[in-house]
Amino acid sequence: MGIIKELTPELANMIAAGEVVERPASVIKELVENSIDAKATSIEIKVKNAGKTFISVLDNGTGMSKEDALMAFKRHATSKVSDVNDLFRIGSLGFRGEALPSISSVSKLTLETSMGEVGTRVIVEDGEFKVVEPCSAKKGTYICVEDLFYNTPARLKHLKSDYTELAVINETILKLALSYPHISFSLFNEDRLSYTTSGNGNLLENIALLYGTSVGKNMLRVEGENFDFRISGYISSIKESKPNRYSIITILNGRAVRMPNVMTSIIESYRTYLPSDRFPIVVLNIESELSLVDVNVHPSKNEVRLSKEDQLKELVSSCILDTLKKSFLVPEVSVVNKPKEIVSQGYLHINYPSVRKEETLELKEIPVEYNKQVDKLSELELTSQFTSDNVNKEIETTKNIIKTENKPYQKHIRIIGQIHGTYIVGEDEEGMYLIDQHAAMERINYEKFSKLILENHDSIDLLVPIVLEYDASSSIQINKFLPILADLGLCLEPFGINTFRINSVPIWAKESDIKVYAVNMIEQILSTNKIDLNILREHAISTLACKASLKANKVLSLYEMEVLVQRLFDECDNPFTCAHGRPTIVKITAYELEKMFKRV
Repeated sequence: MGIIKELTPELANMIAAGEVVERPASVIKELVENSIDAKATSIEIKVKNAGKTFISVLDNGTGMSKEDALMAFKRHATSKVSDVNDLFRIGSLGFRGEALPSISSVSKLTLETSMGEVGTRVIVEDGEFKVVEPCSAKKGTYICVEDLFYNTPARLKHLKSDYTELAVINETILKLALSYPHISFSLFNEDRLSYTTSGNGNLLENIALLYGTSVGKNMLRVEGENFDFRISGYISSIKESKPNRYSIITILNGRAVRMPNVMTSIIESYRTYLPSDRFPIVVLNIESELSLVDVNVHPSKNEVRLSKEDQLKELVSSCILDTLKKSFLVPEVSVVNKPKEIVSQGYLHINYPSVRKEETLELKEIPVEYNKQVDKLSELELTSQFTSDNVNKEIETTKNIIKTENKPYQKHIRIIGQIHGTYIVGEDEEGMYLIDQHAAMERINYEKFSKLILENHDSIDLLVPIVLEYDASSSIQINKFLPILADLGLCLEPFGINTFRINSVPIWAKESDIKVYAVNMIEQILSTNKIDLNILREHAISTLACKASLKANKVLSLYEMEVLVQRLFDECDNPFTCAHGRPTIVKITAYELEKMFKRV
């Protein structure tokens, strides 16, 4: 007798459940996706004990006949795939036919469904039908899952706390609600309504409901298309951000999926708009030809394989950058009332994403005596842009650089003065502005150097070559990329066994640590088997711009301040942040000033 045997249907279902049903949120995802495929416009989800003891999903979809209700519990029974060709053009969320048999094998499941006439009730335990009977039911389907994992205690033991499991459930429904704003989703926890979406098709309304009104007010519409893809959705302005990347949601053909390369492209687009430890809030709908997507690569369908991903990344990056460049991104300052026991009248709170905690600046009386000693003009670190010989020339150059098109964020700020040799003070009809002179000059230099570097592909020979040593396997990989490195301006040649010598580097790299630059480029090869030249250039440009900018505690004349601010808005595509994502300018509106002085 042979030792290879066919698994029983019950055992096969439990094994499949190990892939499909990881936790209560997995059950909800599978059931709600079936409701969406059934063309439901209203879906109600209820959970108790974070879904461990009770989950129910009620929809107003097409419903099922008795025959289909019974067939739905058979393994690999589906209405969404008929032949092999259908696998290459999957437009539905579910298609494998594993959800109901897998869930019913590890729970006690009740199904009630109707197509508008007499309904059918089916009760399944341990993968076996216990009850099959007619029932009274509205058009649609109701599924109740009780005692999840009651017959697999090891899996039940490894579930997280109720708080964690409920958080994952909320995240799952959030993604579905953002993917389908035309469907009304309602979540009940312990018979109490957590939230409900209107289902009116307004994506921004759902974002505001699920993330908060403040986020909704600071979202920017983004859309674009190329030959293969069309994208639409919302991205956050720099006034709203998160400390992690979990709020970047990519939806491909109605399916919220993880797309690491697209997410990287989104984050890179915000590189100089946000600090390195802050991430944008993004809800991006991506539409493509179904044949470009293979959704059959992951049991829970959280990941897909996508053709022409590079074209999609380029489209996403260009659309986000265009949207950010057209937006006025100056963070505003608001007044926060202070506790009564503290004497001061109020606080200033800067609504800027780099502030992790609610930081406040107490209003203090400014001393009458103030050191007004001004440094000599020749001592200012303005990269020779404000020397007595060429300051007039700079003004003329600045006027000539002004583009003919009217920038949507073009500001005409009247300069008033300077605070502590660091911040320039200005005003217009809307309120008061504080400009960080170092950050402003850094942004000007950053964009100037960026253009120079993009136009200059020359290399510079090193007077003393740099020698690097690697292990044998790394050396083989590096040797394969030597021609590509040479095209990028990094002349690397073998110099003994597993040793390489750097003879020349791109001309912009000489302004940074050459060895660090070369090592970073090689590390990219070893870790990703490719080179991202943009990241390396970005680091070199940022370092150069920072070193070449005037520092804080430098007193400027009114004329020099006017030149600096004028150049910031006239020459820069992004005048709102420095190269490291810090703000160059903050705004205190006239209304906020009146609130501080109790005039409103």
